[in-house]
Amino acid sequence: MSQYYTITTLATTGTNKYTTVALGAGTVTTSTSITARRVLITNGASPAFIAFGANPVTGVNVGFQIPANSEMIFNFKSGDKVAAVSAAASAISILDLD
Repeated sequence: MSQYYTITTLATTGTNKYTTVALGAGTVTTSTSITARRVLITNGASPAFIAFGANPVTGVNVGFQIPANSEMIFNFKSGDKVAAVSAAASAISILDLD
């Protein structure tokens, strides 16, 4: 598997290939359903805590932590959502790699 990905289209009509989720300080935000088996999650300037599932629940110091200014690839169950929270205002980006 190559460590490089060629991204030809970030948004395709009718799909959620690329989603940005704005995070308020201490407020949990949940994405829409994502149809993917692998996702790349890029985090903003503040560490974030995330959870996956049909109705994911997370909080500050709860769930999986993504460090500030980083990106990680996750295996994903198609149709699930991503819940995220950060102690400071930030954002995460979710990219479908399938």
